[in-house]
Amino acid sequence: MKWKILLLFCALSQLAKSQGKENNEQFYVFDKKWKPVDVKKAVYFLRARKLNDSSWEWVYYNMYGPRIKVENYKDAKATIKNGKFVYYFQKGTIDSSGNYVDGQLDGEWYYKNIEGQVVRKKTYHKGALVSDSLLAPSNTGKSKGNELKAGELESEYPGGLPAWSRFLTSNLHYPDRAINNEVQGEVRVQFIVDLNGDAIDAEINKSVEYALDEEALRIIRISGKWAAAMLDNKKVKSYKIQPIIFKLSVN
Repeated sequence: MKWKILLLFCALSQLAKSQGKENNEQFYVFDKKWKPVDVKKAVYFLRARKLNDSSWEWVYYNMYGPRIKVENYKDAKATIKNGKFVYYFQKGTIDSSGNYVDGQLDGEWYYKNIEGQVVRKKTYHKGALVSDSLLAPSNTGKSKGNELKAGELESEYPGGLPAWSRFLTSNLHYPDRAINNEVQGEVRVQFIVDLNGDAIDAEINKSVEYALDEEALRIIRISGKWAAAMLDNKKVKSYKIQPIIFKLSVN
């Protein structure tokens, strides 16, 4: 970061307090030109969070709207890019994502259209572009080719939709920040269900607002064991996108 930013942690404490955050987080607020500003005039904000001694996560948000981007660094000053980077469209869906290793692009980077379909893939190795492929958008409709075959099962929450609905009813909390600002919508969380049925690598696939996003991530992280996907009658890792709907009651 080359900006001189103003720390307003106390003024933004509701962001952390409502989620039970620890002291390894700091919040910074900005006007529409990304200049430090009083929280009451803020348009954007940044949450800088220490994940461990060699990993810092920087998440940028519209003040009462969707995510803008996620960055990971090796240091608190954000000078060495290292880890996952995710960029979002204006309405909160993922635009592109990939990794840096020691400041260099590395591995596969995926680029999506506004409908969430992957349309381009770039592969890097230590900063050098290895391949660049344009991809045809995947067919999201039901077709014979997309039907599950014998020995294939999608991963799911144990007990299916009824059990998932009961789990949400018992555990989902509508954050005060979202209630006070009358924010609602559908957050989508992407994650992997591993061979043991654990939900890992949870990330926001469709963002609505900071507090709602954080609650959706919390729900996935406490959801316990899932039924792993099956392929040729063997357990396999699977990629899931789980929608979680937040809707305010009308009195």
